[in-house]
Amino acid sequence: MVKPKDELEAALDEASSSNGNKTLIIAMINKAYVQGENPLLNLFLESFWLGNNTQALVDQLLLVTLDQIALDRCKYLRLHCYGLVTDGVDYSGEKLYMSDDFIKMMWRRTNFLADVLKRGYNFVFT
Repeated sequence: MVKPKDELEAALDEASSSNGNKTLIIAMINKAYVQGENPLLNLFLESFWLGNNTQALVDQLLLVTLDQIALDRCKYLRLHCYGLVTDGVDYSGEKLYMSDDFIKMMWRRTNFLADVLKRGYNFVFT
């Protein structure tokens, strides 16, 4: 009997399927990375095209989005996306260093990455 995949497992599997060894690149983004005239996400993606032999690595990229605006943009660009939901916390805006929200965000990120490792995946986090 095959165990049904949850949303995270499906996203991880899809992003790592091109290499066959459960390895992927994970980047976390929120609306600050996708808005504006020349958003940071565009610069980040451009680096894959400008690097030597790095174009294919986009297929192994999983963008973990922290809000709906970032998730919508990720899907629009037809990238591998996963919407990280945390009940009662809004990660769409800037969090001041060492504020309660910043610490919550860092712990959520750490727990998420630990979950990815527990599922047997390897990753580069950027």
